[in-house]
Amino acid sequence: MDGDLGEKRLRELALRASRTGEPAHTRFLEPPLEVAARAAANAAGCQVDFFGGYPGAERRVAAFYTDEPGNWPIERLRLSWNPRYGSPGHRDILGAIMALGIVRASLGDIAVLSDHALAFVHRDVADYVLLNLESAGRVRLEIERDAGDFEAPEPGGAISYRTVASERLDALVASALHLSREAAQKLIASELVKVNHEVNPRPDAKLSAGDIVSARGYGRFKLAEITGETRKGRLGVRIFMFGK
Repeated sequence: MDGDLGEKRLRELALRASRTGEPAHTRFLEPPLEVAARAAANAAGCQVDFFGGYPGAERRVAAFYTDEPGNWPIERLRLSWNPRYGSPGHRDILGAIMALGIVRASLGDIAVLSDHALAFVHRDVADYVLLNLESAGRVRLEIERDAGDFEAPEPGGAISYRTVASERLDALVASALHLSREAAQKLIASELVKVNHEVNPRPDAKLSAGDIVSARGYGRFKLAEITGETRKGRLGVRIFMFGK
């Protein structure tokens, strides 16, 4: 399995699946590459599905196929610790796994719970992680394959009602992150703001309900709902701030 997940590689995998009739799987894709994967499948005349180990996963593997997508090359590892000695966060666990020499494309989502985490990894690296990962963030870990039922936890955060001038990106970034409109525009122009995982340098871009916005160094929010125009002519919105 090639670790290069650029658009050229996606086209190669789609063509291979179309010509041989055998499913071809990627490693875990960054969300924007799913658009390129769909385009590659259309051009090659095959189908494509995505799966990250559970419904709602953010990082997913693409399967190009003509008949069935085949077995997904994903394993789930359970990382447990004793909370009395600390609890590693997502960044600690991700960093510890990558410090083993594992490329990011071999790692899917990591769900961190109170006394354990579940890491979705490509099957090619599962045994290596099991044998070599011992700790994360100075906390000792016990690691095993996890084959039980898994339901993704609801993301932590808080929802609030705001009024904004419009559904423009700069207006919503300013309101959600408590910035001036000018500061929000500078962030966007500096390409530090992503909408649905893609950089959007246009402050006047219009957002829709369900869009997810992240600003490097400031946080991430979802435009949960547009409630309509207020009596004062502003736009009412509900914003979900992740991790608050």
